[in-house]
Formats: sequence, structure tokens, C-alpha cells
Amino acid sequence: MNSKDIAKIAGVSRTTVSRVINNSSNVSEETRQRVLDVINKNNYVPDASARKLAGIKSKTIGLFIVDIRSGDNGVGGDRVTFSPYYSNFTAAIIDNAAKHGYKVLVDLVSNMSMYEDVKEVFYDKTIVGGIFIGQGNDDPIIEEIIDSGYKVALVDQSLNSHKAIYKKSLIVNSDNFTGAYEAIKYLIKLNHKDIAHITGDMEKFSSVERFQGYKQALLDSNIQVKNSLIVKGIFLESSGYNATKKLLSKQKPTAIFLGDDIMAIGAMKAIKELGLRIPEDISIIGFDDIEIARHLTPTLTTLRMKIPEMASIVVNTLITSIDNELDFSASYTVPVDLIERESCMKLK
Repeated sequence: MNSKDIAKIAGVSRTTVSRVINNSSNVSEETRQRVLDVINKNNYVPDASARKLAGIKSKTIGLFIVDIRSGDNGVGGDRVTFSPYYSNFTAAIIDNAAKHGYKVLVDLVSNMSMYEDVKEVFYDKTIVGGIFIGQGNDDPIIEEIIDSGYKVALVDQSLNSHKAIYKKSLIVNSDNFTGAYEAIKYLIKLNHKDIAHITGDMEKFSSVERFQGYKQALLDSNIQVKNSLIVKGIFLESSGYNATKKLLSKQKPTAIFLGDDIMAIGAMKAIKELGLRIPEDISIIGFDDIEIARHLTPTLTTLRMKIPEMASIVVNTLITSIDNELDFSASYTVPVDLIERESCMKLK
């Protein structure tokens, strides 16, 4: 028998069972007693709780990669999490955790119902802390987990949230605004003025910051921000491809700044299919500096994110807090570097 069986008999959710097991305060007394009666009747002892009673502390943290899109049932199709960015980040997290003697439970959250399982591994003490990446800004489920007193680190979350709940977590971001700003200033230095932007998923903090950096660089250079040169996309190669086709059917910018490198690959494919040349007809800049960026033809100018440094900050801070039983509230913004390659050229 497991917690799912207990929940079914008691007529509650698995999350409620976990809360009762961990003596959480946000369960009514009536519900608590009903769940306890079922647990006692069936002699149910959760493995994680048994370890706790034996005085053995878990040495596992969770890494939850969130990839939920509107209208997506989470089955098949292109996924943002297929990007090398996520695999590189995951590898760096596992490597850093191993140095501290910790294991990492890695889980993909591709639909809202899967959040119940995420909450349960916190509530039943399978993990002693969790890292989230790919989530939307101000995710209510994650806020609930933080509010329950669990140690949570967030990658790609606003530092300026008005919600006090985020003062109980660790937040680590790349400097998306400055990176985008420098990318556009670089293009302006190359005499470009008609600079388009194909955004990433605008529910993500990083996409919003890159969009803001794009706009601010234009405004600071006295160049008008044209809505016709802005196309919304998501972090997929197919999105970069389709958005570029849409953009070029109506406009002819001299440069395009893409939300990330994967989108830039799609854009480059679309541009070549239209019989245009990179960079002679259109200059291209991406964001992330994934491995393939340096092997494309032409090689891709982009912003390099410092994934090993970000992973080190996340893991070291989280595990230090766990090992020393410390409350933590911290935020870090990690700089990015402009990597100049062949996909941009100076206009005469």
C-alpha cells in the first residue's frame, strides 16, 4: 500500500496525505483525523518517514524542469527541455551535488497534474530541498511549496517580485537584460537600425528581461521601437523558423535578435530557404551559446550563459543551508558574455 491508496480510501489528495504525515498546519482537524485513521488501520509507514524516525537524513535534492505550455497535454511533440541548455544545466547540478555527497532526483514537469508528485516528494521527505528551472514567473504551486517551509532554489525568477514569499528562497538568474542590451548595442555599432526581435516564451522572466534589454538599447540610441519588428515565439527551433517566416513576409530587417540559440537555428534555416544570406542580407544573434552555435554555417554570434557558475551557486548555497539547517534568502545575477562570430556583419 502507498500514499495513493491511502488518499483514495480517505477521499483526499496525495498531497493532503503527505501533509498529515508531516504534521503540516494547513489541514483541518477533521481531515487530519480521517487520514490518520486510515493510516493506522492499514499499518502504513512511508519509507521516507521511517528513515526520519530512524534518524537517517535524506541526502537527495530534487531538480524539477518545468515545461508546461497552454493546450499541451505533455505527450510527444517538441519540448523546450530538449534544448542543450537544460541538459548542460542538469549535468552541472548533478556534478556539483556529487561533490557534496548528494544525489539528484531529476523530474520533468510537463503538465499541471504532475505538480502533485512534485509536492509529495517534498512533503514525504524523499528530498531535502529542490531546484526549479523553466517555471513561469511567480508560479503558484512553487509558492505553496516555499510557504510550507521547504528549501527551494529558483532559476529564472524575478528578483523584484512584490511577493514576500520569495524572501524565503534562493533565486539565481543570468543577466538577461544586460546581455540583450549589449547584443543590440553591438548591432547598432555595426550600423544596423532595423533590428527585429523574436522573443522567447513571454511567461518566462528571462524572455521578458531580454525583450526589455532589446527595447532599452534601441531607445538609448534614439532608434524607434517598431512593433512590426517584434514577433512573439517560444524557445523552440520550430518557433524560430515560423516566426522568421512570418516576420520576413512583411518586413526586411537588417538584423534579428532571437530569444535563444535554438530559435536562432530555426531562423537561419528560414532565411536560407528564402534565398537570403547570413550575414550579407541579415545578421543574426542568439542567446545561450550552446555547443552547436560554434559549428553552424556561419558560426553564430550569441550571448554566453555561465551555466557551470550558476549551477555551482545554486547547489552550494542550497546544500549549505540544508547541512547547517539555516533559513536562507539570497539572489544572484550571473553576467553573460557577448561572443562575436560570423553571423553578424557591419553595414556600409
